[in-house]
Amino acid sequence: LFVDIRGFTPMSESLEPEQVVGILNEYLELVAQSIFKTEGTLDKYIGDAAMGLFGAPLELEDHAFRAVEAALHMKQGSEELGNKLLEKYGRTVSFGIGINTGEAIVGNIGASHRMDYTAIGDTVNTAARLESNAAPGQILISRATYDLVKDKVEVNPLGELKVKGKANVVEIFEVMGIKQ
Repeated sequence: LFVDIRGFTPMSESLEPEQVVGILNEYLELVAQSIFKTEGTLDKYIGDAAMGLFGAPLELEDHAFRAVEAALHMKQGSEELGNKLLEKYGRTVSFGIGINTGEAIVGNIGASHRMDYTAIGDTVNTAARLESNAAPGQILISRATYDLVKDKVEVNPLGELKVKGKANVVEIFEVMGIKQ
């Protein structure tokens, strides 16, 4: 799962550094709590983006659904967060989310003097590309994720998307909610 603030650079140019940090911390708190609530692993913060893993380091039987649940928690929490930020800073944020499911190389990666536990590979890259194509407030999932959650999640099929760095198109779906 990747999540990223939309319009962060222009917003940060028009605010004081303390305000930018305050907004970023409030948003990242929502992201982290949403990932933890669904037993995911907060892999890293990447500026105003975050990466979550589901099924590593500990295996989770329903990892794809938990990732979607985390994204929905973020989306549901965004309205309250938006109101809070508007009141406190006069600004609000929206963000896009991308989820892909598949195999990845997971472990401690880096240099001898600094390593990070993370995941790399095509599955991760595709999730990042989905996030970068998500509109504000939108959760995009790949066909691989959809196939694992289709009995539990309502989606809007969006067709195929040509994403940067991939030879083949990716079939994508917008998550609308949990089936009742």
